Amino acid sequence: MTPLEGAVALAAAGALFAIGLATLAARRHLIKVVMGLELLGKAASLIFIIGGYRAGDVGLSQAVVFTLIAIEAVVAGVALALVVLLARTGCEIDIPALARLRGGGGP
Repeated sequence: MTPLEGAVALAAAGALFAIGLATLAARRHLIKVVMGLELLGKAASLIFIIGGYRAGDVGLSQAVVFTLIAIEAVVAGVALALVVLLARTGCEIDIPALARLRGGGGP
């Protein structure tokens, strides 16, 4: 990997992280929050792979990324199952509406 390729990959990871963080900060819709978490996980995976390649230990970084992908899949599955359950019960899946139901007021 040339230094230019490494810089481009790090810029892509930074962009993924920034988009995921912005999605989490907006937090208006539960599905968008789950998507933001997934983008943050993909950015972390990309950074692990780049770091492993630069350190010369690609095998270890791949093992960490495989574990991270498995954990992300479980978290996304459980979160989306909860969103579907909320939608089936007739509740809105907007976060401010859920906060009002709980009595938190919301924005």
